[in-house]
Order: sequence, then structure tokens, then C-alpha cells
Amino acid sequence: MNDMTPLTLEQLRDLAPSFALGMLDADERAAFERGLQLPEYRATLERDLVTHRAAAELMATAQPVVPPPGLKVRMMERIAAEKRAALLNVSEPSVPVVASVIERVVEPVVEPVVAAIETPRESVTDNVRELAMARRAEAVPATPKRAEAVRQSPKSQATRAVTPPTPTAITELSARRTARTAWWTAGVLGTALAASVVIAVDFRNQAKVLEDRASQDNALIVRTEAKLAEREKTLQTLLAGRGNVVLVNLNPAQPAGPGMQVFWNVREGKAVVNAYGLAPVASDRAYMLWMIRDGKPVPLKLFTPGDDGRAIVASVELPTTTSGITLLAVTEESSAGAVAPTMTPFLVGEVPTKGATQ
Repeated sequence: MNDMTPLTLEQLRDLAPSFALGMLDADERAAFERGLQLPEYRATLERDLVTHRAAAELMATAQPVVPPPGLKVRMMERIAAEKRAALLNVSEPSVPVVASVIERVVEPVVEPVVAAIETPRESVTDNVRELAMARRAEAVPATPKRAEAVRQSPKSQATRAVTPPTPTAITELSARRTARTAWWTAGVLGTALAASVVIAVDFRNQAKVLEDRASQDNALIVRTEAKLAEREKTLQTLLAGRGNVVLVNLNPAQPAGPGMQVFWNVREGKAVVNAYGLAPVASDRAYMLWMIRDGKPVPLKLFTPGDDGRAIVASVELPTTTSGITLLAVTEESSAGAVAPTMTPFLVGEVPTKGATQ
């Protein structure tokens, strides 16, 4: 239904039964409610709604009823009075036309209703419908509101018979709307399920990213803790020596070459090595620190520098005396170690004896 096209009064009256039963879709309901706001349509539509809602309420009760006594006589008298009023209120040329319309439209509609009232029905639905028609006839004498009513356009004298929806039609319409609602609900549920799957996958991906980031952070923490522990050892080695720390400077053969400092805690027999400017070595190679004791080389520690060419090595085991130890030296060896240097040392430092424990 196009929301921009206003409906005529007749179209709105056709929608009135479904509106009263709450069976219009959103567009139809909006169009009908706009029609109710029009002054020229409001009174007619409100009367129709009262009629249809009363009929729906009566049908919902589903209780057998008996027409009140004298209903037929009152209805026939009222019809005769309406005929006389119509004949008196129109001009002479129009009387035959009005009388003809009444004979062709009103009487064929009323007679079956009266006959239905006189004849009891076994069906509960028929009884309810008959009582609804009788009550509408008594409540609004000037406006026909019967099961078969004659309706007249406000802008013309044309008439037509309109039949309210039967319970079967209402049931079928309700079933169609229920099916449409079921399909709509299934579509919404399907969309919601697909959205939940997408959200679940996204959450899983985010969880994986967070887990990877947490693993990286944990690894960084472990490395940082290891560095801190190494530095703690270095400080302990240096501070525990008190006044018995010997500094050995190892100098390169080339003035612009690498360098090394060895802080030897003679009191506890441990040393800390600080090397810098070292060239990177292959994975199967390493640097070896030697001490020359009584003229013979003794291996002390294998180590490798970092990417910046620096190396800090703590807890290097050394004697608790400098006696007989004259030099410290560095060579490049196999990472498996060596019992004797395989090359001429490129860093050599003389061990001072002043202040050391003899």
C-alpha cells in the first residue's frame, strides 16, 4: 500500500472490520488512522468501528441467545417509519427513485434478517450474529447497522450493500496474517542467529589476539626479570668484595678495537665482565675468557655479545687470590669450548697485584 495515496471513505470502511479486530498490517493501520483524523470521515468510521467491535465482542462470547419478544414488530414499524420519512423529505420527482431503491435494497436485506430472528438456529455463531444485529438496530434507529447494511456515499446518492466479514473469513484472514508473522519471525531469528555467529567469531579472534599479546608480554616480563636478576648478581658480586675488588682492563691490539673490563671480587672468587664493541659471531662460535696462571692458559667462561656488541657476564668463577695470575685474555673459539686457545688473543689485560689478597 502506497502511504502517499489517501484512501477513499469506501476503502476505509472496507478496512474497518480488520482494524476493529487488530488484523491490519502496519501500512494499512497507518492509512486507516489517518482517515480517522479527517473530519469528513471521522463520524462514519467511528460508527463502523463501534458496530464491528460490538459484533466481535458478541461473537467472542459464543453463548446461545434468544431474541427479545416483540423485536420483529418494532423493526417492521421502524422500517415503515423510515420509508415515510424518506418520502416526505424528498421532492416529488425523487419519490419514485427513493421508493425503488428502498424496495430493491432495504427490503431484500431486512427480510432475511427478520426471518433469521424468528427462526431459532442451532449454531452458536448464528445466534450471536442475530443478537448483534438486533442490538445495533435498537441502539441507532436513524443509521442502519445490521449484518447486511445499506451504505451511502457522502458525495453521491449511489448505494451498495456491504456485508461484514463472517467468522470463517476472519479466521482465514487471521491464519494468513499469522503465517506472515511466522515467516517474519523466522527471518528475524535467522538474522539474529547469523549476527550472533559473526559476533562469536569476532570475539574469538579478539580473544586470540589478546592471548598472543599476553604471551608476548609474559615473555618480555620473563626476559626483564632475568636481566634484573643478572644485574642483582652483578651488584652483589661488586658490593660483596668491599675493598677486595680488582679491576682488569683488557685492551685490543688496535686502538679502535673492542674493549673489556673485569671486576674481580677476590674476596669471594667471582668476577663480572663488561665487554663492548665486540663483533657478532656465528651460531657455532663464541668468545672465551682465559686467565694466564703460572704461564699456562686456563679457560674461564664462554659468552656471546648482543646485537649491540655488548656483553655483561656475571658470576665468572675466579680464584680467591691473584697469586700466580698475570694476565686475562679473550679469543674466539668453538661454542663447544676449548682447552687451549686456537688463536692469538685479541684482548689482553694485565692483572694488578696492589690491594689484592695474596
